[in-house]
Amino acid sequence: MGKLHCLKVGCADASVIVTDSFTFLVDCEDIESHAHVLPASKQIQGVFITHQHDDHHSGLEFLRRKGYSIRCLIYSPYERRYGDASVTLEEWNDFVSHRDYFASKGTALYAPYRQDSFEEPYWNIDGIKFWMLGPEQGIASSDTRELHDACLVFRADLGVDVGKRQCTFTGDASDLNLNWIARNTNNICNDILHASHHGSINGSDLAFIKACKIKQTLISTEAGVYDNVPHPSALKRYEDNTSGQVYRTDVDGSLIWTF
Repeated sequence: MGKLHCLKVGCADASVIVTDSFTFLVDCEDIESHAHVLPASKQIQGVFITHQHDDHHSGLEFLRRKGYSIRCLIYSPYERRYGDASVTLEEWNDFVSHRDYFASKGTALYAPYRQDSFEEPYWNIDGIKFWMLGPEQGIASSDTRELHDACLVFRADLGVDVGKRQCTFTGDASDLNLNWIARNTNNICNDILHASHHGSINGSDLAFIKACKIKQTLISTEAGVYDNVPHPSALKRYEDNTSGQVYRTDVDGSLIWTF
């Protein structure tokens, strides 16, 4: 028996996957307020940082300060350029500092693009199969790239029973990132979609949403922080293309699914 926790952390992201043996994080904003779902051993098997914005990686500071160990740190392959307006130098340097600290303590580092073949998962561990759907390397490394173009997008098949529970995490992936995935990928979601960019219109690519075949949508958001987030048109796209419930953390709080 395992649990997927999608946490209420404001207009930001943090999810925790707990199995009988391991704990995985997908982004980690304000994880300090949800430390009760972290392992007492302080040993975390994997942390996925979808991209290097503070509202997705700032919890690394808490994990570092409190002495947690991370076996694998998997993060966006983005390369910041001088004067890059899509990510500030301060938040980029904060991430690099934490990344390098954990690496000095033995954490293995991975910055993957979309996996080349889908005959086998990107990572198969303790009844979970992670499939790295994006970013596509050409988009993520183009001369006109922005950070959200290189956001990690991946599906987690949860539990040993095939098809029992799936969740596709999109971080703040851009329309360009998501649309390419929609046009080049089978079996994107089929269950829970962790919607991109807190319900922003940029990140709600309609072709991607339709291709996901969503049963439930989870939007990690908080109204009033930014104008039009969540965006009414984005919300309608999710509502029109989700066969079950559309959840919002600012309305429904933290969500838990078992597998």
